[in-house]
Amino acid sequence: MWREISIETKRMRSARCAMVCAGMSKASWFRPDLLQGRIAVVTGGGSGIGFEIAAAFLAHGAQVAIMSRNDARLEEAADTLLKRTGARPLTGACDVRDEPSVLAFSQRVTRELGTADIVVNNAAGNFMVPAERMSKKAMTTVLDIDLVGTYTVTRAFVPGMIEIGRGVVLSIVIPEPERGFPGFSHAGAAKAGIVSLTRSWAREWGRYGIRTAAIGPGPVPTEGVARHMFGVSVEEAFRGAAERVPLGRLGSPEDIANAALFLSSDAAAWISGALLAVDGGASAASER
Repeated sequence: MWREISIETKRMRSARCAMVCAGMSKASWFRPDLLQGRIAVVTGGGSGIGFEIAAAFLAHGAQVAIMSRNDARLEEAADTLLKRTGARPLTGACDVRDEPSVLAFSQRVTRELGTADIVVNNAAGNFMVPAERMSKKAMTTVLDIDLVGTYTVTRAFVPGMIEIGRGVVLSIVIPEPERGFPGFSHAGAAKAGIVSLTRSWAREWGRYGIRTAAIGPGPVPTEGVARHMFGVSVEEAFRGAAERVPLGRLGSPEDIANAALFLSSDAAAWISGALLAVDGGASAASER
């Protein structure tokens, strides 16, 4: 009996996974005007999770600005977003480590779109290296992009949020940064620092009507993660990963975008300083 149930459960999981892979997850659970009148900035918006968050925001009524270091990728992403959603985001080619360019882009966003009231810190740099072989340059590079870059972008847009009396700051991290990130200790330290910033900002900026939250994606196969973190193909990088997820499948960028939509909306009006693990239960199932 239990064998039959197990087989049927696997069949159901496979069917759900096939639906996601076939793009059937595109239908939104949210009303189309969920973010009407909102202005969002998404760093790392040219590809992967950042791209899907930008697409979800545009599809639900927000005006969106996307940032990336790669101008050609940004323009390609903007054209794709226009075809997919009917709206084209504002684009800005700048490095989150370059404070003057970030400030200049924040001023451009205000000038062309209005005051941003959603910021998604998604830009990140990462690569696998054993801790005993990690150079100081490797450590500081990732900290500068992930941790300091999150500070720099947030600091550029928060004064406008304070002025209008509302805002949401979301940051993409990992599900349990306090447990470390073996093989990626520089990124683990950065993500833990971002969670600390998220909680500090929630306490400091709540009086201004600003909410903060972090999203910790589980295994989400993207070309960027496979290439930059592991240096291999998507298939090789994530082989066997679904077996460690209680819900039986890998995540998709749309899963993370749905979380970002919810946390940015008024439905999450009393959520601040939180870290939301979006990982199919993987962190709950991991060894303690």
